[in-house]
Amino acid sequence: MRRVSYVLLGALLIATVYSCEPDDFNVNDPRLNYVGTWDVTEKTGDFAPQSYTVSIDLGELASNLTIRGLYAQGPTFITTAIANGRNLEIPVQTRTGLTISGSGTANADYTMINLQFSVNDGSSIDNVTAELKKR
Repeated sequence: MRRVSYVLLGALLIATVYSCEPDDFNVNDPRLNYVGTWDVTEKTGDFAPQSYTVSIDLGELASNLTIRGLYAQGPTFITTAIANGRNLEIPVQTRTGLTISGSGTANADYTMINLQFSVNDGSSIDNVTAELKKR
């Protein structure tokens, strides 16, 4: 009987330890509002009007997001953005020969983002305003 009690006690202890481990992410993370697929409509810029799709995912750092496909460059073109509540910042970064930077603001329910960004290809700067709508 003691042996059964020790086995049950051990199983209970293991279950308790595993249930206390932290989750992989914080469900209160405000960046989760941005995660998903977005339809982009560029209103101004050298190629405006043009429409395409981007995906936004959580970045590696606590405030970072990754945007795949911005500037109609396809899903391998990854831009890092910094989220601060409803405000986004795209710090200066160079990807595949394009230097990009900008900022934006999401609406109150995170279904639309107004984004302004500049892209420098080494010969000219394209100033873009775009509207992103969440699918």
